Amino acid sequence: MIPLEQNFRSTGHILAAANSVVARDRSRLDKTLFTEQDEGAPIEIVAFSGGQQEAQGLAREIGRRQLLGVALEDMAILYRYNFLSRMLEEELLRAHIPYELVNDTAFWQRAVVKDVLALLRLADNPDVLQGDEAFRRVINQPARGVGARTLARIEQLARDEAVSLFAAAEKIYATSQSKTAERVRAFLRMIREEAHSTETALGARMRILAERSGYLDMLRAAGEDGGAGLENLDELFSLAMEFTRVEDLFDHAALGAAASTEAGQGRVRLMTIHGSKGLEFEHVFLMGWEDTLFPGLSPTNLDEERRLAYVALTRGRARVSISWCAWRNGRSADMSPFVGDIPPEARYSGWLGKATSRAEALANRAALDEALGI
Repeated sequence: MIPLEQNFRSTGHILAAANSVVARDRSRLDKTLFTEQDEGAPIEIVAFSGGQQEAQGLAREIGRRQLLGVALEDMAILYRYNFLSRMLEEELLRAHIPYELVNDTAFWQRAVVKDVLALLRLADNPDVLQGDEAFRRVINQPARGVGARTLARIEQLARDEAVSLFAAAEKIYATSQSKTAERVRAFLRMIREEAHSTETALGARMRILAERSGYLDMLRAAGEDGGAGLENLDELFSLAMEFTRVEDLFDHAALGAAASTEAGQGRVRLMTIHGSKGLEFEHVFLMGWEDTLFPGLSPTNLDEERRLAYVALTRGRARVSISWCAWRNGRSADMSPFVGDIPPEARYSGWLGKATSRAEALANRAALDEALGI
């Protein structure tokens, strides 16, 4: 066996970091990458108080580097889970920085987000015709036995009597005693009850709707895919807590859904670490490196998480930056243990600024401290 160990992409510091992280993978064949390039810039380790601050900080740093001459298409932001993109998308929009989601769907276009927004739309006023599309979307989510033929009956009655699909369904299922009818009646009754809810925080209201409709139980039973959906909904519920008017939330969602995410030059790339395999960029930002996310509190395969960290680090050619938050989604966190595996000489605390090496960054910091009398 002849290992192919020379790397023609990344600098010395990036490879030192990647090699140190993956060296603890007990199942990996022994291989140490090397490069003939110089050491380059160390890995920037940037701490934030929360997810909003992290997203704002990344958007500002990307804007700063763009002003320094780095092309947007030469920068990429990688994350372990796609729910992390929500705040990032919004902050990039606010900063007028165009972006492209690679192998992924924008937050407001994700099926679970659209499903729960449809529940809210329906419960807000079930008798108006504007809620018909929401009814079509959620009447069989989770499955209640309402197929295409039954839906066609509901739509015909709604047209004949000039009522909403919801009202037509109530009339059709009013007396039937089948199991399907019982499930549908329970759903319709729940929506009627929630239509009169006094809960003003929309995040709490949507969580109740998703729970009572059985939607959250459906995701909980769906394994890993369901877990990703639950994380996305936690993001949605958290955001929606800022709104008290349904119209304001839907206006916000429409703005996010209309954001341009077309492929092309002049765009920052956003993607999961899984989706980044085989790609490379001059500047790579690795967000969400906390012990509660990456590798997580109870990883099913720690070695696989290490290999993902290795993939993430080696996507960078010149600069790699790692960010983490002390508080995210209602719980505190510490820095990922993977960061601790990176040799001290290959990492730097904070943004490097205009520096291109660790020595230059330390010299700049010392000069600033002296000027401030520290």
